[in-house]
Amino acid sequence: MLKISEVDVYPLRIPFKKPFLLSRGYVGAPGAPGQHVYLKLTARNGHVGWGESRPMPTWSYETMQSVVTTLRYHIKPLLLDHDISSIGEVRKRIDSVITPSVSASQPFAISAVEQALYDLAGRESGLPVHGLIGGKLSERLELCYMISGNQESLVEEARKMRRRGYSCFKIKIGGDPEVDARRLADLSEAVGDALVWADANQAYNALTVRRLLVRIKDLQNIACLEQPVPTQDYPGLSRIAARCQLPIAADESIFTHYDMNRAGSMNAADLAVLKLAKSGLVGNRKISAVAEAHGIGLLGSGMTESGVGLAASIHLFSTLPVILPVDTNGPQFLSDLLVRGLEIDEPFVRVPDGPGLGIEVDESRLDELAATEDT
Repeated sequence: MLKISEVDVYPLRIPFKKPFLLSRGYVGAPGAPGQHVYLKLTARNGHVGWGESRPMPTWSYETMQSVVTTLRYHIKPLLLDHDISSIGEVRKRIDSVITPSVSASQPFAISAVEQALYDLAGRESGLPVHGLIGGKLSERLELCYMISGNQESLVEEARKMRRRGYSCFKIKIGGDPEVDARRLADLSEAVGDALVWADANQAYNALTVRRLLVRIKDLQNIACLEQPVPTQDYPGLSRIAARCQLPIAADESIFTHYDMNRAGSMNAADLAVLKLAKSGLVGNRKISAVAEAHGIGLLGSGMTESGVGLAASIHLFSTLPVILPVDTNGPQFLSDLLVRGLEIDEPFVRVPDGPGLGIEVDESRLDELAATEDT
């Protein structure tokens, strides 16, 4: 049995090349780097595995500081001297130390552990991660393009990227029915026959969203409306899904397969948004199985991860029947992905076939981008 001999945790601040704004605040912007945590596992034979966490307090409760302390002081002792192939046993031990109680415990931190374990197991076996979790369904994945910015730049940017070949555009909306309807109408016209994926990030409630739906009822290329209401409002999602002409996608409401079962049982979603960060490689596959049982479609998304998380997401989504281009937009917003080996030819990214994640981390950049936990 090959065992883990070293566990290293790297808090990082990765610069943004352009602003990215959600309804709850900025994800990042020039001069306001994103917070990331890299995890490196080293086996006794020198093989390594990498994982990435992208904590974002404006989206969920974990912070860079909480991820770092969780990994260093709670999970690291469980990994040292442990067999690299016993991933299920590691998850069981983690759940006994960080109880998944009402929530999913510390999912962003745990997702980084799963990525690193599968990367290490793949490098040791010579298999790509997608080969370890079911096998890829396609050679490459199409990327969705994220629209985040003011009304003046929206149309010009969308038209430019449509000419570049993007067939799906995701847009953040903020909770004002008139403003959001105008943004959606302008984008819908600008991209022609391409699809528009609208994401509210919990900005509405079951009553106020009706005013938006009335205003956009004649737009023909809106693919779905994502998470219009707060994460815990399953009854609100149910009422919207029952009355809405658009497919309703649940994201922040679904972290585990238990959440997925609740949403399916309550007819609260037509689509489930999968994110590596919130559910990991194992949890997302459980969610996809429950979603299939309920007749709910799958979408792939991300948290603006850099190269490690992006590669892991591509491996995961390549094994699942996602129905729209995936919203993994790190290449669009980050100034550096910190890895070698990803083949991105907009709007497509090739599924890596090398051992593990199939990428190599540029470790020379880690010191340069290092963050202290209090920044």
